[in-house]
Parts: sequence; structure tokens; C-alpha cells
Amino acid sequence: MGYQDKKAKAEDFKSSAYTLLLAGIIGIAALVLLELGVFGFRLASPQKYMTYGVMGALFVIFIVMGIMSLRSAKQYVTEAATEEDLTAKVKAWAAEHLTADMVRDAVPFEEDTPDEEKYFKYFAYLQAAVTQEFGTLSPAFVEAFCEELYAELFENGGQE
Repeated sequence: MGYQDKKAKAEDFKSSAYTLLLAGIIGIAALVLLELGVFGFRLASPQKYMTYGVMGALFVIFIVMGIMSLRSAKQYVTEAATEEDLTAKVKAWAAEHLTADMVRDAVPFEEDTPDEEKYFKYFAYLQAAVTQEFGTLSPAFVEAFCEELYAELFENGGQE
């Protein structure tokens, strides 16, 4: 699984929380309405308690999981602000210190070197440069950032 920024994780947890809470609340409401006879039928007594017990427990678990997801979403929202600051700092540094020509000059190749090999060498150089400048960042963060940086340097602006 690839890197997912904290803001996206917060959104995922938030949508999961709302879905779980909604399913749990609607499920419990449906069980209550079923017991009250609103739907026009009732379960037979021997099966009724087993069904209510199992389904009720399931819907309560949904609600508890929804609440836990909301808490996680709040935590990721807080972490997202820190991550956005770090990303902005790394992008500013990269814009100032890394260009396609500079990377090409730093990583020499033979004339007939395949593009795939160039990609991996350039990518390794970008990762090393970012890691050297910013220390121990998450490897997944560095990889995702360098993929984006590589695209900006070589695919969008500095054609290979």
C-alpha cells in the first residue's frame, strides 16, 4: 500500500465514521420498530431473542467503531497540519536546490543507458538528497514526495 497523506486519512476515517454510525443507528431503530410491530410482522419467540441479541450487538459494535473512527479522524486532522507544513518546507527546499539539469549532472550515464535505469538512479538521487537535507523522514513520505518531484522535474518540465 502506498503513502497516503494525513489529510486524506482524516477524510477516510471521517466518512467511515459517519457510515458506521448511520448503519448502527438505523439498525437499532429498525430492531425497535420491528419489536413494536411497525413493519406488520414479528419474529417467533424462540428466534426473536437470538436475532435481537446478535443484530443488536452488531449494531452497537458499528456505533462504537464509528465513534473510534471519529476520534482517529480528529487525530489525523491535527497531524495533517504538521505534515502540510513539512511538505511545504520540503517543496520550497527542492524548488531552490534541485533541477532536472542538476540531477542529470550529478548522476552520469553511458549514452545507451535505458530510460528505466535512469529513472531508478535519478529517483535514488532525489531520495538521498531529501533524506540528507531533512533527516529521518518517513520512508513512505520521502518516496511519495520524490515521485511527485521526479514528475515535476523530468516529465512535466525538464523532458528526459
